[in-house]
Amino acid sequence: MKKILLISLLIILIQTAGNSQFTKVGGGIAGSTGFHFNNESDSDYRSGFFGASLRGIYAITMPLHICPSFTYFIPHVTTTSYGTGSESTLRVSSMMIDVDGHYVFNSLDKIEFYALAGLNINFARTKLKSTVAGTTSKIVETDNVMGLNVGLGTNLKLTDQIDLYGEAKYIISRYDHFIFNMGVLINLDWFIKQEEKPAK
Repeated sequence: MKKILLISLLIILIQTAGNSQFTKVGGGIAGSTGFHFNNESDSDYRSGFFGASLRGIYAITMPLHICPSFTYFIPHVTTTSYGTGSESTLRVSSMMIDVDGHYVFNSLDKIEFYALAGLNINFARTKLKSTVAGTTSKIVETDNVMGLNVGLGTNLKLTDQIDLYGEAKYIISRYDHFIFNMGVLINLDWFIKQEEKPAK
């Protein structure tokens, strides 16, 4: 029931974003406190700490925006050797899709602050490759987890065309952890308005 409700909310948010004005796109780097795959206590099962993200901003109406984003984390890889040519390599991969709503507290000329809340889908995967006596075996496990996002962010206007953004949010799910994002947004709305201006 919980998953059905979350999926329904996600579809509603995506449809709302699709009917809104697409104003900004961009991307940057992401940092995470990480999580342990399937809540394993072994540190080898933790996710990667750093990654890259892409995002778009849809302006519904001031002060509400929708921000869909995609984040891919550099996998955490651990190799253990047992001697006599035997070893195992464990690779923990993760990527996320988020759909967040932004409530803008202020919209000044150069800077704005916002609170966010939204949905998170975390796609996690482990691949264990073992070599024993010249024989190699592979075991792959996947785990997809849905959760909720809460956080704060800011956009800093560098020029009419470019903004810097910074954001911190906590993901509430079976894989609770913090995410930190920073990067650049291209202001598509500015370019659209320039094209709409009458020629002199």
